Amino acid sequence: MVTFPMKQKSFRMSNMLAELNSQINLNLLSEALLLSNNFEKLNFKKDIAALLLNTLQKILPLKFSSFVEKPLDSLKVICQSGDSNSVLNLFNKEMSEKIFDWVIGQKQLASLTLAGKQHFIFIPLIDQNQDKSIVHGMIVLHPNSNFILNRDLNTFINIICKVAGLSMTKLLRNDDSEKYTKLKDQIEAELSLTAKLQKSMSGVDSCKKLLFSVLEDEYSTFNGNIWWLSDLGADISLVLFAQVLCKGAPAAMLGGFLLGEMNSLKTKAEISLQPKEVLKHLNRQFNSVFKSTGITFNAWYGVFNIEARKVRFANANHPDPFLIGPEQQVSNLISKEKSKSLGINLDSNFVETESFISSGSRLVICTNDLLEQAAKIGNRYDPGWLPQVLETLGSLSLSEMRNSLDSILSENVSGTVPKSSRLALLLEIPFLN
Repeated sequence: MVTFPMKQKSFRMSNMLAELNSQINLNLLSEALLLSNNFEKLNFKKDIAALLLNTLQKILPLKFSSFVEKPLDSLKVICQSGDSNSVLNLFNKEMSEKIFDWVIGQKQLASLTLAGKQHFIFIPLIDQNQDKSIVHGMIVLHPNSNFILNRDLNTFINIICKVAGLSMTKLLRNDDSEKYTKLKDQIEAELSLTAKLQKSMSGVDSCKKLLFSVLEDEYSTFNGNIWWLSDLGADISLVLFAQVLCKGAPAAMLGGFLLGEMNSLKTKAEISLQPKEVLKHLNRQFNSVFKSTGITFNAWYGVFNIEARKVRFANANHPDPFLIGPEQQVSNLISKEKSKSLGINLDSNFVETESFISSGSRLVICTNDLLEQAAKIGNRYDPGWLPQVLETLGSLSLSEMRNSLDSILSENVSGTVPKSSRLALLLEIPFLN
């Protein structure tokens, strides 16, 4: 069978038709051109094979023709034409499979005489692209006994079978593209739903005391970034900020588990009002996860007393929040002592720190990834850059501050880790009436 080097399909097709034009008569050339155009209009492999068989039936004296493929190590007849009874007793399963494998291996038309006098033509439908062969199947032709395959017909059959193979390859690629698009849409829908579910558990509607705004990527959940807020009583607000140290679906699953634990703990004031007890509880819960997977997470948990202008907090290996005072001065809310990441050691000790926060002050809690991105300016590292930016933005409203920070960080992405996951929780201590 004639094979061709890989080029764009239209170029490969024109080369074949040019070869056809130089070797066979105009009637066959016209038939080949028409067939090529008709193949392009079809959307299914079976239809291409049926059209090919119908064409061969018209130009050759055939008793029977069929197209077979071998998708899963078993031959399957896709379509056939003519008197199938004439070949029923000639092929058993083992013999048919041996012929198929031999013809595909030959990669060219084969004319064989079986059972002493029965003449058959076997044509592999293969699309040869550089070093890769795409096997679509095999054409089986059973011509009349007086049929002679001359040079013109041999070339014509080879060409139109090659054109059919190209059209089948195109369908495969279109089908793969459609499957990819559908899978991509499905994944995006599931990601969006998961993000919405986690957001609904994060306390968007249950925190009325603290003013807050969130800067996060669309699918921050799958980067292990977790935030949670809840009011407890008239003047108490609870805040958890955490980063699960893994990515993808495991991060989303563990994040959902973590949010479930927090929504359960808020009903237990004896634990939720004591930051060290909350981290101790989460440490116990995640110890089995760490032992079986090595996954752990960092967390900052704070209890805000709005009326007293105080916050008590504990820190498990999380970056210290930035505190922006009423005069836009920026400092860190530093823990007395940071523990290890949660889950590693059941005996970890958690220490609480208490700090006064004046009315109108802002707290900005960031993930490590966001801090790394913010500190990378061109080819140099400057951890003092973000505090300077926050000082500049400190007079804006929380929503304006969040939008400006997002815009500045997006412009400063050069030189940072590609697609670094970002999450920042902006909190404000309201003025009392």
